This record gives sequence, C-alpha cells and structure tokens, in this order.
Amino acid sequence: MRLSRIYTESELEIGKSIDLPVATSHYISHVLRLKNSQEIILFNGRLSFDYCSTIQISKKKVSATPTSRKPNNVESPIQTALFQALGKQEHIDFIIQKATELGINEIHLFNSQRTQTHLKGNRLEKKLTHWQGIIISACEQCGRSSLPTLHFQPSLQHCLSLSAKSNKLILDFNGESISELSTRLKPDLTFSMLIGPEGGFSEAEIELAGKAEFLPCILGPRTLRMETAVISIIAVVQHYFGDMQ
Repeated sequence: MRLSRIYTESELEIGKSIDLPVATSHYISHVLRLKNSQEIILFNGRLSFDYCSTIQISKKKVSATPTSRKPNNVESPIQTALFQALGKQEHIDFIIQKATELGINEIHLFNSQRTQTHLKGNRLEKKLTHWQGIIISACEQCGRSSLPTLHFQPSLQHCLSLSAKSNKLILDFNGESISELSTRLKPDLTFSMLIGPEGGFSEAEIELAGKAEFLPCILGPRTLRMETAVISIIAVVQHYFGDMQ
C-alpha cells in the first residue's frame, strides 16, 4: 500500500521524534484516519530524501519518528521558471498546482496591464500563503521533495530583469514552435516562460518583452486558455529538454 507523503518544516533525523502541526495532525487523524504506529512518509523540502516515519497519536497532537530514509530525486534535469501575469484566482490556483507537478522550479507572479483584479497589501499576503499551501499539496501528491520557490514581483519590467541569463520564451501567435527554436535554446540555462493573463499581454508589454530578447513561440494553431497554455508550454519544454519523453 502506498504511504501518504506529508510535508513538514521541521528538521528530520532518524530516531528523533517531532510534533506535527495542528492542521497536519487533524489531517492524519480525521481525514486519512490513520492509527497509532502506522507509517507515513515525511519530507521537508530541503533534502532530497523521503523519511519513512512511524506516527504516535494522542488526543491533542500527532508526532512522528523517522525510522529510515531513501533518496528521492525526481527533479527535472532542466531549470524552469514561470513568469505568470495574474488572472482569475481559480485559474492561478490551477496553474500553480499543475506547474508544480510538471517540475517547475520558480513561480513569479505579477500584475499586468490586463490583470482585472490587482493584488496588493493584506490580500496579497493571504493569497501567497494560500498558494504556498497549493505548492506543498502538489509536492506531496506528485512525489517531489523540493518545493518550487514562489515570488510576487512588482512589475513586468522586474520579471524581465530577473530572466536576463536564461532561455526566454513568450507565447505569441506570430512566434515559432519550440522545435523550430530548439537550436537557439541552451539546456544548461534556465527556461524562462512568460505568460499573459486572460486576454493576453498588451502590445506595449509584448514590445517590452521583445526588447528584453524574449523569443515569441507558438503552441499550435488553436487559441488556448491561459491555464492550458501554461501546462502546454511547460510540458513541451520538458519533452524537448527535460525528462518527459
């Protein structure tokens, strides 16, 4: 039977018991309905190991004791970064989940000119916490031990500056396919993928990305929704240069 994988921020050491957070304890006891002395897999996002651990359940908490560990390196051989303009919140949730499953290493979110609802202040902080939870859940499910980093950038210009030394791709119907661009892309550099919101980037934003040497690429003749486009471009890049064969 497949053991449940649980993320923890704690340091993990064989034979050293740790107390799990209240929310995690509730999930183990009342959602998974595990019993005392059953096993789970723990990982902490910093080491490429899965720790087989035995749980101890009391009325108020669940603790876990790692008993063994094994290497777990399912990370892609390429580095990928998603620069995603904010769109509808349910679509961003979906994008973060699926990008994590597909092996993305960095997620950079930002408000673009056509973002309908700009995030800032306390609302932004709450959303970042929410999105971090989605990343953790996706890693628990897909088997990754390393969590993608999540950032909110102040502007498109800042995103462009961060992608300076990388393979730069922006979706555009006037672009070329990844196969046609493949000879101009270098697998040893990060793949920076720039995706607009619903409605796409403005002409000014596309021009700005062009000046930053982003290569326009196309994913076929059909018009894709924002969330479909993100999944597609990551999968195509992973197919040509990563580990999705």
